[in-house]
Amino acid sequence: MTTQPSMRVAADRESIPDYLRDVASWPSVDPSALSDTERAVFYARQQAISLFLTEPGMTMRAIQLSTGVDPKTVYRIIERCLSKHTDGQIFGFRGAIPYARLKAYERVRGINNAAAAKGVGLSGAFGLLLERYPSLEQFLLKQAKMRHKPINGVPREVRKSIKRIHKGFLDECRKAGIRTHEYPLNQAMAGLRSLAEYFRRYDERTFESAARSRTAMRVPPGAPEHMDQAPPATRAFEVVEFDGHKIDLRVSLRITDPHGFQDLVELTKIWILVLIDIASRAVIGYRLAISQEYNKDDVAAAFQAALVPFRPREYKIPGLTIREGGGFPSSVFPQTQYACWEWLRFDGAKAHLSVDTVARLTHIVGCWPDNGPSREPDKRPFIERFFSLIAENFAHRLPGTTGSDPTSIQRALSDPKGDLSLLVELEELEDMIEVTVADYNGQVHGTINRTPLEAMGQLLAREKGYLRTLPAVVRQNLCLLQEARVVTIHGSLQQRVRPHVNFLNVKYTSKILSSNPALIGKKLRIYYDVRDIRTVKAFFEDGAELGMLTAAHPWCYTPHSVRVRREISRLVRLGKLKYREGDDPIEAWEKMKRGNAKKDKRAATALAKAHTQSRELSPKLPLPESAAGAPRQAPPAAQQVPDAADQGDSPIDPPAPQPKTLRIKRTITF
Repeated sequence: MTTQPSMRVAADRESIPDYLRDVASWPSVDPSALSDTERAVFYARQQAISLFLTEPGMTMRAIQLSTGVDPKTVYRIIERCLSKHTDGQIFGFRGAIPYARLKAYERVRGINNAAAAKGVGLSGAFGLLLERYPSLEQFLLKQAKMRHKPINGVPREVRKSIKRIHKGFLDECRKAGIRTHEYPLNQAMAGLRSLAEYFRRYDERTFESAARSRTAMRVPPGAPEHMDQAPPATRAFEVVEFDGHKIDLRVSLRITDPHGFQDLVELTKIWILVLIDIASRAVIGYRLAISQEYNKDDVAAAFQAALVPFRPREYKIPGLTIREGGGFPSSVFPQTQYACWEWLRFDGAKAHLSVDTVARLTHIVGCWPDNGPSREPDKRPFIERFFSLIAENFAHRLPGTTGSDPTSIQRALSDPKGDLSLLVELEELEDMIEVTVADYNGQVHGTINRTPLEAMGQLLAREKGYLRTLPAVVRQNLCLLQEARVVTIHGSLQQRVRPHVNFLNVKYTSKILSSNPALIGKKLRIYYDVRDIRTVKAFFEDGAELGMLTAAHPWCYTPHSVRVRREISRLVRLGKLKYREGDDPIEAWEKMKRGNAKKDKRAATALAKAHTQSRELSPKLPLPESAAGAPRQAPPAAQQVPDAADQGDSPIDPPAPQPKTLRIKRTITF
C-alpha cells in the first residue's frame, strides 16, 4: 500500500483528493478484535464514512438517519482517518476504532516536586522517570526476566519479591542522581505501587506467563467444558455428522527426481474425513488426509470443503465420470453454497477437540458442537454406515486392499507381492474417491427409496429461506486453515537491526515495518495459512492493519507448511539435514525425503502431503514480489486477446506464441 499524505478535512467534500476517497485502498481493521459494543460503533462509523466519500449527493442529515452518526462525529472521524500514521500511511479505518488513541499517552511536562510530595499531578510520572533514566528500565527488565527463570545450577535468590526489587530500584535511583526531594524518593511509598503495576503488566503479557507467575508449572490448552446434545434432524443442514476413516487400501506415489527418472514408493495411511447431512443422508463435503494420523488442520480442510462450492477435478483416469443424477449439494442446489450447519456431531478424537477446531466451528461456521463418546459407532450410525459402504464397494475391491482386519480373505488375495505398479496411485485414488462419493449422493437408498440429493431437494423446497449462509465478506477470504499468533516487533537502532518479527525461527518484515523504528517493542497479531507460511498478515493489538509480512531469504521461495518448517528445524538441530547458506531448505528437505522414500513409508507420506498442498496452493499464492527479485510486469500487448464483444461476431485468431525469457534462479548440486 502506498504512502499517502495526511490532511485536515474542510467543511466541503470537494477538498478531499480523489485518491483519498477510495476507501477500498485504506488500511483495514480486524473487527473480531473489538467488543460487541465497539464493533457496532465501528460499523456505523465505517458506513457513515463510506457514504460521505462515495455519495456526494447525500446530505449529512440523511447520513445521520441512515447510520446514527451525527455530522460532528463524521467530520471528526474522517479527520482522524485521513491523518498520518507512524507507518507512513493514513490511519484509514483504523481511525474509526472506538477509543483508539492516535498516539500513546506520554507525559511531556516535568514533575512538580512540591505537588508530587503531596501526591498531586503524578499521571504518567513513572513512565517519564523510566524514559529519562534508561538505566532504571534496564534494571527492571532484568529483574522481571529473572523472576521467571529457574536456577539451573546457579546459586541465586529464587523469585525475588517486589519489595526486595523495590529496594534495589531505589538504590539504582540514587546512583542515577535522583535526590531525596525528587520523584519517586519524595513519595510516602517511593513508587512501590507503580513498580508493582509495571511487573503485573509484564507478567500478564500472555495467559501462560500470568499462570506461571502464580505457581502454575504447566499450562494446558483450553478446552470446552460442556457441550449440549444435538436434536433430531428434521431439516437440511440442521444436524451434520463428522468423522474420519482410514481407507483400507495400500497406495503408491509416483515421484520424479531432478534427472527426470520416476519411481513408485508406498505411503503409510490415507484417511477420508466426511461431513454428512443427517436429514437427507447427503455427503456435503470430504477431505483426504495423507498422514499416519489426521490432525486439526485436516479437520479444518474438511470443514472448508463442505462450505465452498464443489468444483470437479480433471480426472487422470480415462472414461471416469460422475453418474447422471450424482454430485454434491453445492453443485446441484445453488442455495446450499456456503451454507452453515447448526449442529455438528463428532467423537472425542484429539483432532476434533482441538481448541482451534472448536473455535472454527463456533466463530466461523457458527454451529453447536455435539461431542459424543469415541469407539461407539451406534451413536453416529449414518456416517459409520457410509464408511462401511466405502470399504465394501470401493476399497475392498481393489488390488492392495488391507481388508477389514489382518486375517481377511481380501487382504490375502490382493497382495501385490512387492509389485508396487499394481497398487493404486495417489492421484488415481483422489479421482476415484471423488466419483465414488458423488455417485453415493445420486444412488437410491433402500430405506428412503430416493437419492440423498433428491431428499435434499425435497427438504429445501418444503422450508424455503431458512438456510444460514456465510456473509459475502467472509466468502471472499474464507480460510479455515488460518491461525493467529501474537508476536513482538524486534529490532535495534544501536546494532542497526531493522524492525522485524520472529515466527518459527524465521524473520518476517515488510517495507513499512522495516522503515519504522517507532514500532520496535510493539505487539502484533499475525494471521497465517498453516499450509503456506511464506507470508503472514499483521494487525496491531487494537485491530488496525499493518499489512503483509514476508519471510526472509531463502524461506520466501517455495511454499511450505508449518509442520514442514518445524520438521526442518528439528532435523537441522539434530544434524540430520544440512544445506549451504543461501540454498532453499525446502528443496534440501525434499531431496532427503526422496532419498529415503523407497525404504521409509513415512518419508514418502510426508513428501506426498507436501506435494499435494503445493498443488492446491500453486494457482492461489504466487511468489512474493520481494522474493522474485523484480515486480511483475503486465503481459505484452501482442499477447492480450481482444474481447469478442469488441470484435463483433468475427472469429478471433489465437495469438502467436511468444518467446519466454529463462532466468536461472539457483543451481542445485546433487
